[in-house]
Amino acid sequence: MKLKIITLIFLAGILMAGCDKACNEIINDFDGLAMERYYETEIFNPSFSWIYGSWDLYEVSGGIHGGGHELNFDVLKIKKYGIYAFIKDDLVLEYGRINVDEQTHESLSISFVPHPDSEVFMWDNEKNVVFQGLDTMLLYSPCCDRFNYHFVRK
Repeated sequence: MKLKIITLIFLAGILMAGCDKACNEIINDFDGLAMERYYETEIFNPSFSWIYGSWDLYEVSGGIHGGGHELNFDVLKIKKYGIYAFIKDDLVLEYGRINVDEQTHESLSISFVPHPDSEVFMWDNEKNVVFQGLDTMLLYSPCCDRFNYHFVRK
């Protein structure tokens, strides 16, 4: 009886691991992923059209102690219209849609909203977007003791 239970648990574990691997392989092909269209038209003002593309993360600052933390992902990819993915070592950690919380010609506040099939990776998902030239972007938190993410265009 114990042998049957152990065998069933072992087989269930193998089946679950196999499903996770297959699901992750589909999700990790972000460029080829058949994403649902969240928006039918452009969601950003022309002054923020530079947001599309691949962005390499080079620094995380802020937080309670002000020193940031180690880089927990490599790349932020943003596709039209408002589709994003956080990527580390060519694996998609989270993907979904960008929600525009507030936008003028000078300022942009966004939130990352994970797709229901995606893992939630970034809990601190509300960010203000600032471009420092055409190849540097800062996503900083609108409030206290949260993290800011510094990117350079890939």
